[in-house]
Amino acid sequence: MNRRITYVLLLTMMLGLLTGCGSGGDTGNESLYFHTSMDAGVETQEEAATEENEAQPELYLIAEIDQIEESLRLYRYENGMEYRYYYGTGTRFYNKYGDRSTVMDFTVGAVITIGEVDSEGILREARVSDAVWTYDNVSRFSVEEERHIFEIADTRYTYDDSIYVFSDDERVDLDVVAQGDTLSIVGLDKKILSVRVTTGQGILELANTELFEGSFLQLGTRIFAEITPDMQLTVEEGTYNLIVANNGWGGNREVTIARGETTVVDLDELKGEGPKLGKIQFVVDVADAVLVLDGEAVDYTDPIEIPYGSHSLGVYANGYDAWERNLYVNSEEATIVIQLKDEEGTEDTQESISTTETGESETSSETSSQSEAEQREEELEILQDLLTSVVL
Repeated sequence: MNRRITYVLLLTMMLGLLTGCGSGGDTGNESLYFHTSMDAGVETQEEAATEENEAQPELYLIAEIDQIEESLRLYRYENGMEYRYYYGTGTRFYNKYGDRSTVMDFTVGAVITIGEVDSEGILREARVSDAVWTYDNVSRFSVEEERHIFEIADTRYTYDDSIYVFSDDERVDLDVVAQGDTLSIVGLDKKILSVRVTTGQGILELANTELFEGSFLQLGTRIFAEITPDMQLTVEEGTYNLIVANNGWGGNREVTIARGETTVVDLDELKGEGPKLGKIQFVVDVADAVLVLDGEAVDYTDPIEIPYGSHSLGVYANGYDAWERNLYVNSEEATIVIQLKDEEGTEDTQESISTTETGESETSSETSSQSEAEQREEELEILQDLLTSVVL
């Protein structure tokens, strides 16, 4: 009897020592049996094994990919807890089609299935689940947080508190997602499991705008906007070349718009020394056409020096429609090719042309049968759309 009691005591002590080995963190060989429960904030013992003959593999959501420690933090839907698994050169990664992949192709928010861990505690297999669906480049969406409704295009989905939302690979609250963002969404049937902001927005704020008010700013090649006092502009994240010009003053600089942040640009730092002149070469496809700049006919045989800023431009020739544009000079030199239309051609148009810093010219059009106020309002809308390049 005493020997039996002694055996039980020894067994209890051994179990206690084994448990103590796992309480120090995911270091050394302890990762063989211990995975970190991030929700509970403590480590939980779990033997990493996948049940054979299981009809539906268990689903895990990738909450974090740590390429330095070579580990995955996974949310387990079975019990609503997070665990850390380690991977290595022996880990096999697969996409949802069963093709071999790498961890570089995995993203937070993806739902995967996993295999066993090997004798060194390394995950043997991770596979993107084919039981879920993924919608990329989602820009048309709305969220009703009170009802937990997420609408994509015209289809409604539900979500619950287990939803994971990521921005810059960091988990954030759902209210961070805003109209204008581009999303990657993972779901199962009619339930949203994860949302990842792939393209977000920031704010461009202009200071000391007085000298340029009423003129336009150009941001990259796609965004034109009239400058207003101390204006703010919501812009897709990224790096752009910002150009401003008015009354012979102007300049450019590179600006980076970060997701959820405000970038302030002082226009006093961009005005430079004035007046600045852009050397513009006009090429007209009709001989003897008359070119009128700011109400005066000019000789355009050679390049013309024009002050930075906005100007009126017209080209006229017998037998052709009048060609009238607003010209926005914001570069040291550019070539503008003008192609006239027959009088029996299509409806006359009113366009705006901007010379870019690289010497190109860009244009967008609108009909000229409207009032001046309507033309200006629509011109601003059109200038913010994609611009069609003019042949140089």
